[in-house]
Amino acid sequence: MRITMSFILFLLLTVLIACGGEESSEVPFAQINQSEKIYTLEDVKSLGFKKGKTYKVKDLKDAESAYFGFYKKPGSKDAIDYELRFYPDHDIAISSGLEIAKERVGPYAKLKKDEASWTEGLKDARVCGGNGGGVNTGGVGAAGDHGAGSCSSPKYNEFFVIGNMIVLCQGENETESRIHCVDLLSLIQGTKVE
Repeated sequence: MRITMSFILFLLLTVLIACGGEESSEVPFAQINQSEKIYTLEDVKSLGFKKGKTYKVKDLKDAESAYFGFYKKPGSKDAIDYELRFYPDHDIAISSGLEIAKERVGPYAKLKKDEASWTEGLKDARVCGGNGGGVNTGGVGAAGDHGAGSCSSPKYNEFFVIGNMIVLCQGENETESRIHCVDLLSLIQGTKVE
């Protein structure tokens, strides 16, 4: 009996260790990171972010600037798209920017001009869904799927707030977008998230 119990404990321990090596679906990084630091585009560019477009923020309440661009993680062949929005401080980013950021991410994103509160950059926030349509029309709608069909699928499936900056991150789903956000934001905070 004692050998059997030891064997069972050994087997359970082996399974737990083996499962710990799999990629977790939860990214250990808070979605809202309060910071007194005032981040700028230059802070992100110093990490390797490449600015593609500067958006007009006249209709983006209280925003100081907004950009579309990409970041290529060292050792990766894929460049990931991001939308960065900068506010005067963290409190204003939360009070003015949180709800409008939610409009641009996930399966219920408002990606049509007649639905969105802020229409600047909508084209950059969409991906084309193959096989007859994007997520909103019942098609495949995976990010990077550029087959024939509707361009109504969201490119960004998650966003994070760090200090005065809101970052929308590309990904086929929420988990992948969170991973892409953390890849960039952990560099900004000077932490390494495994």
